[in-house]
Amino acid sequence: MGTTYEERRGTLYNYRITLYGNALAWLIHVVFFVTFLRLDVMLLAWSNVASVLYYTISFYFVHKRYYRTFFVGLFVEVVYNAVISTIVLGWDANVHYFIIMVAYGVFFMPNVNRGARVATTGIAMAIYGSLYLFVSDGTEALAPAFEQALGLFCLLSTIGLIAGLSFIFEGSVVEVTNELEGTNERLHTLASRDGLTGLYNRLTGTSRIEEGVARAVQEGRPYAVALADIDHFKAFNELHGHDCGDLVLRRVATTLTWTDAVCVRWGGEEFLLFLAGETEADIDERLDELRIRIKSTETIYEGARLHVTMTIGVAHRDGKTLEAVERLVKEADDFLRTGKQAGKDRVISSIS
Repeated sequence: MGTTYEERRGTLYNYRITLYGNALAWLIHVVFFVTFLRLDVMLLAWSNVASVLYYTISFYFVHKRYYRTFFVGLFVEVVYNAVISTIVLGWDANVHYFIIMVAYGVFFMPNVNRGARVATTGIAMAIYGSLYLFVSDGTEALAPAFEQALGLFCLLSTIGLIAGLSFIFEGSVVEVTNELEGTNERLHTLASRDGLTGLYNRLTGTSRIEEGVARAVQEGRPYAVALADIDHFKAFNELHGHDCGDLVLRRVATTLTWTDAVCVRWGGEEFLLFLAGETEADIDERLDELRIRIKSTETIYEGARLHVTMTIGVAHRDGKTLEAVERLVKEADDFLRTGKQAGKDRVISSIS
């Protein structure tokens, strides 16, 4: 969580963005070389041979993640080739558009600080403006059809480069966003759930129960808070160790989640449950079914069969009263103690 967005963004697309730019630039200059060779414009043909050789070497810079070296070479090559090509072919050949591309693309380049980006854009625009002011016709005359085709190729290549950079950038932003959302979700789970059982922790569980109480009262449904305690839990730890106790807690928690109750790890071997039902008797019946299921669930630790039971104290309300959770817990705890004193492994409530 200590990395900045810029660092995280870099790890996602530095390689992709530079590889894409290098590969497309290499391909464009191969096309230029063949074109100018056929047109017998040898100065530009040899100039593009040098560019192809540079971008071939530049694949090594990309592979080694020498991004600053890559960008400096890219900027010099693009501006030089655009200037020399515009002087030779004239403004209408549209080779000057590549200067706009590099002025735009610098903002996507990794490991280039903001000042360098602004300076690069300023230099590029100054050169572009100078070409516009001082260059019109070139030293080499091309047939109108060739000039139009070359101009269209330069325009489409520039658009393709800009679109590709934007597409890769968007993809990296989506990846970062998805990863941040996943991280936030994991942090939320860590903050709201008990690490051992996966149930709500005390703070979040209390909030969920308060919401449940408010909803039950709004709907006019009877509701209850039940405090459940694992019987003889201390013996599991003393006889078999704390790993055994943890196993029992996890097994009980898994069984609790089979119900539609809000389940909370209240502390130690205690669990707090919130249920709403049609009647108070219906709630007690569901809790007793839960007690029986826990009792009948086979739990084995290192070959030893464990006899796990629970005592449950229940505080009922009729659905007309908005009761504080703390008061409900205290009442449920009183019934729980009564159940323990009566022999454990039972559900005790005001209607028992």
